[in-house]
Amino acid sequence: MNNLPVFDASTFVPVPRKPEWPVYQPENLPSAWKKIAEITDVRFKDTVRDWQLYFDGAMLIIHYWNDGISPFSGEPYRYVEQYEFPIGAAAWFVENLPRFFNAGDPSKPQPSKGFHHYDRTGSGGEGLGISRLIHSIGKDIPGYGLDNLSRCGHPNMVLC
Repeated sequence: MNNLPVFDASTFVPVPRKPEWPVYQPENLPSAWKKIAEITDVRFKDTVRDWQLYFDGAMLIIHYWNDGISPFSGEPYRYVEQYEFPIGAAAWFVENLPRFFNAGDPSKPQPSKGFHHYDRTGSGGEGLGISRLIHSIGKDIPGYGLDNLSRCGHPNMVLC
């Protein structure tokens, strides 16, 4: 028996979207961005990703770029990822992370029903979400993901 809720289009209210930012090239970042941290992601076997974290006075910007040669065409390419969050998202994330742990033993993650938490007004009027990545998509990806439901990661993306 399927106990999932039935979608009701008449009561559905989408999360309001914020205007998209341009995706900035690493040599042309806005002067207001101040670098606050660098995080090296070593999960990928072939590449190491050095994520740059910037703060512009109101927003936390997470930026990554990679220049390479396409193995298919032999042509150079540039790959850029950029995400923006109101700075309050950092505190919101820390405040909401405990809901992913069992009350009896906080060192053990919740069962599968506790994979996500979403808040339409998480911080700065922007919808935020936390996704538990550990054992959630059939892989051993450590940690938790922070999602901004009001912004896209790249221009022209349908899903944000």
